Amino acid sequence: MNSIRISVKLIFSLILIILISTSCGNSHVSKNIYPIIYTSNLNDNWDIYSIISDGNNQHQITNDPSIDANPVWSPSGKQIAFQSDRSGNADIYIINKDGSNPVNITNNPSYDSMPAWSPDGKLVAFQSDREGNFDIYTMKPDGSDIKILTESTVVDDTNPSWSPNSKKIVYQSRSEGNDAIYTMNLDGSNITRVTPLPYMAETPSWSPDGKKIVFTYFGDGNSEIYTINPDGTEITRLSNTTEGEGTPSWSRDGKMIAFNSSRDGNWQIYIMNFDGSNQIRLTNNTASDGEPNWGP
Repeated sequence: MNSIRISVKLIFSLILIILISTSCGNSHVSKNIYPIIYTSNLNDNWDIYSIISDGNNQHQITNDPSIDANPVWSPSGKQIAFQSDRSGNADIYIINKDGSNPVNITNNPSYDSMPAWSPDGKLVAFQSDREGNFDIYTMKPDGSDIKILTESTVVDDTNPSWSPNSKKIVYQSRSEGNDAIYTMNLDGSNITRVTPLPYMAETPSWSPDGKKIVFTYFGDGNSEIYTINPDGTEITRLSNTTEGEGTPSWSRDGKMIAFNSSRDGNWQIYIMNFDGSNQIRLTNNTASDGEPNWGP
């Protein structure tokens, strides 16, 4: 009888050791299972799609003969902002997360695109050429109180993204000859270049803790994903392929990054840990998938 009790205790001890070892061994992998929205021409037209970050529940959100692109979640996860030419030219729209109730919030004959919802939910930043070249603007989610921030008369300022406290914007600009990443205050003041010249940098995204900016960089020839501190120090390469990578987006807990890559032939959505490890292909089809945005 004692030997049976000892054997049972031994079995339970071994199971406990295995469970603890497995947990510790995977501790570096995020358990962030949340929806990622993205753009795809899966059905021969550019629409907005969603997929869970574990690769399940892929489904179409918009279904319109126009081009729908560059989707971003609202902080609450109840709505999505995106650009569409369904009114005849590119405007910013907001829809419910199921694709219902589309509302044109810019409704301007200019080219309005690349929306970015502030973390506090109060503003939407976007780019527009309504003054001639592309500049960065902000507005309320209902389309009111539009303000221009950059007011450049010569170069394009594009691809805005918010700091986690909603007080700064990081963006892409050609103000010094080639595309680089810059930050500015919400009123357009204190413009500061972050990435080094002359190599092209684009599509920045600020980490949820405010400590890193992830972006697309051409420093080694082809486009790859890098991170950098907001003060311009500690530039780190995360992806390393002979093909193109781009449009990175942070998970809401800052542990993972979604991006698109053509490393396997056509552009698809991938995810990786914040340090570049554990790169996983998320979508797998013959279409082109891009512009991922990680939801709450």
